[in-house]
Formats: sequence, C-alpha cells, structure tokens
Amino acid sequence: MEPHLFSDDTSKTIVWRSSFDEPINQIGTPEDAWRVPIDVEQDIVLCPESRRAAGRRRKRRYQTVEDKIRLSQGGQVKKRHMCSRCFKEGHNRATCDMPI
Repeated sequence: MEPHLFSDDTSKTIVWRSSFDEPINQIGTPEDAWRVPIDVEQDIVLCPESRRAAGRRRKRRYQTVEDKIRLSQGGQVKKRHMCSRCFKEGHNRATCDMPI
C-alpha cells in the first residue's frame, strides 16, 4: 500500500514550497501617508475588563437523574462555594467571570 495515494496534493512539500516562492512585500505607502478618519483617531481604546484564568477551564457537567434524586431527598447539607475574588456564592476563584 502506498501512503501518498491517501494524501492530498496540498500536503506535499513541493506544493507548499512553491506557494512561498514569491517574496512578501511591505505596504506600498509609508505610515505618514495613511489617512485615518478623525472619529477613529479620537477613539479611546481601553484595556479589557478582566483576564481569563491561566490553564484549561474546568468542564461543568450536567446533573444526572441520580444526582437530582439525591439532592431532592435531602441528606447532607452541602457547603456553598464562595469566590475569594468577588465574594459571591456559587462559584470559586478559578471559574469567576466577574471583571477585576
């Protein structure tokens, strides 16, 4: 069995090398000659309201029927999560979406 029969032509080295043969040129007009509209020039760009936490976010799973039955029967009273960043209940610092 020959593996090249199962691949597309775009994945071959000859094809992608030929696509980068042409030189990439800079913009023809210098930055001084750009015409920026006044309303765009006067806009103030602010930094984002919050940053996402580093790392992979935890997946929030759906409650199964067994979980719902267990919760409806009472049993132990669970402690509510409290965020140490915004001090609200229901989530923790890692999953907090409130602005800094």
